Amino acid sequence: METVQVKNSGEKPLTQAILKKFFRLTQFQHFCVLFFLLSILYVAWWIASWPGILGQDSLATILEVESNQEFQSGKPAFWALYAIATYGPWRLVEIPIAIQLLLCAIVCARVLSWMLQKMMYKSFLYCLLFVALAPSVVYYASSLYSDGIYAISTAAMLFEIWRIHQNKKIDSAAACILLITIPFSLFSRPNGIINIIAILVLAYILSRRERIKLAMIVIPWLMVALYAQLAVKQWGKIGTVFPVALYETVGFLENRPMGLWENNEPRVTNKTIDALRSHGETVENILKYYDHYYWDPLVFFPKGPALMALPKSAKQIIVHEFFKYNLWHNFPAFAASRVNIFLYAAFADGGFPGIKNAEHILPQTKSKSIVKFRNGILHKYLSEWFDFTFKYRVIFWTPWLGLWLIAIGISRTWRARDMAGFTICTTLLLQLIAVFSFSIAGEYRYLLAFFTAPLALLPAIYAPIKNIKPETKNL
Repeated sequence: METVQVKNSGEKPLTQAILKKFFRLTQFQHFCVLFFLLSILYVAWWIASWPGILGQDSLATILEVESNQEFQSGKPAFWALYAIATYGPWRLVEIPIAIQLLLCAIVCARVLSWMLQKMMYKSFLYCLLFVALAPSVVYYASSLYSDGIYAISTAAMLFEIWRIHQNKKIDSAAACILLITIPFSLFSRPNGIINIIAILVLAYILSRRERIKLAMIVIPWLMVALYAQLAVKQWGKIGTVFPVALYETVGFLENRPMGLWENNEPRVTNKTIDALRSHGETVENILKYYDHYYWDPLVFFPKGPALMALPKSAKQIIVHEFFKYNLWHNFPAFAASRVNIFLYAAFADGGFPGIKNAEHILPQTKSKSIVKFRNGILHKYLSEWFDFTFKYRVIFWTPWLGLWLIAIGISRTWRARDMAGFTICTTLLLQLIAVFSFSIAGEYRYLLAFFTAPLALLPAIYAPIKNIKPETKNL
């Protein structure tokens, strides 16, 4: 019986051949492959958490839509308009969540495909595995919260702005990405308006023709945002300055057993005390609901002091006295509180809506959405994966790399007189200052934009080092 021997043809293993062929694809082909891969994985997670991640903010948004804004969520007008347009007609939370996941898949595939073309392989692998597919990103992208889509949109928009700086023109790819990211990165969160600085700097350096292109993209969204401000009722808007002034003022009154207080000078002014008590609450009862990490007990707890119901005049007094005396007289306590809340958020210790929270949220609404697939294999394994990463969230969730890259980027781009990179890094630095200064709850989602920031920062900081030339052909 003869034996047939197969000679070694010298061909490389199949996996190696496939990878070699993959890296030789065009940028558009890379985009298609990555978009398909991300879409499959995002949909798998979405099925595992069907109809999506819902929390108390999601409930507030839904109730605002269902009550024709009689119930106020306190969210930005554009986010309310987005919910009205996508959830309102069908009463299905799946629709806005599907749009968010689709947008995330598009913009992540866009940035990742660019990195592959520029041979930034380490940045590509990090951003694919630890940003685009990071549990925190996928978790919030599949939730009815503005934070996930805001974080991804901000990174993608800043990346395109940086690339336009380099090329001095807006190509079709950049125009498309700006068109879908600008509304969410500017208007879905209060601090998003800071991102317009990067757009204004871009407009300044572009030629007249390219400036007109940029205006054609930005101005329609500005009109939509203006319409949202006029059309959406916002009598219950929380604001930015008053919450910080209120929360920190109550904190200044916290009991300190040592009794040492700057030569017995009053901690806060008498006008402040009168304003806090103006709707019948005693200072003692207010202090019972003071929490070092959250302002929620002071304003939202049913049995709490409900300080958002203070008269308008009392609110004005609290803000005025805060900047006139209370802040400066208690600045060490204020600084400690800022650091305390920031670190609480950065280490992902804030409250998170569970994967199964939709079962409790939906019955409180008129939604037609139904909880499904809880007994499926995807829910079993992906929820276990999520629980594992959440248990070790100090490793998998914290935004330290993004914050470190901001510091590195500011230094490098300033020394290199790199206006494009400096604009991106400075915009994110201003975002960080705003979040640090005005946060009144230790919510991790407020820092999610710094977790996704490497999508923009790695190209902006390290691409010039690799001598990447301005592009002639783009996706």
